[in-house]
Amino acid sequence: MHERHHLSLTDLRQQPTEWHRRGLSHPDEIQAMVHRRTFDAVPEEPSYADFFQAA
Repeated sequence: MHERHHLSLTDLRQQPTEWHRRGLSHPDEIQAMVHRRTFDAVPEEPSYADFFQAA
């Protein structure tokens, strides 16, 4: 027979696949996404020229 390994809730929380199985993102993935969006590729403020061209 197959031996079942019982993992604690703490162990399961450390595994990204357990989060993904439930349709969630692992906290480390969320932290990386926030970091990328706030520090890595921050666009400059839009200017008038971004939206309109002189006729």
